[in-house]
Amino acid sequence: MSSVSIESIALHIVRHLVRGMGKTEGQGASIQSLRHWWTVSLGQRGENFELGLDYADQSEWVMRGPDNIILLTTLGSEKGAASR
Repeated sequence: MSSVSIESIALHIVRHLVRGMGKTEGQGASIQSLRHWWTVSLGQRGENFELGLDYADQSEWVMRGPDNIILLTTLGSEKGAASR
């Protein structure tokens, strides 16, 4: 998978946190609920979710919090709110 595709997946996850769930900097959701949205609601492959989440984490758009929570960073809030 190319880095562009992985970046697109990461952006989709971050946008869902911001626009779909109304989260802002420091807020987040459980990995389980995000994975459920990705695989069940969107019908996407789970391994793509993991790659996108790892990309978002490396890009500092999200950070992993306690209890398998993904928290938005300032960069993630801005990225998710930006329109394309």
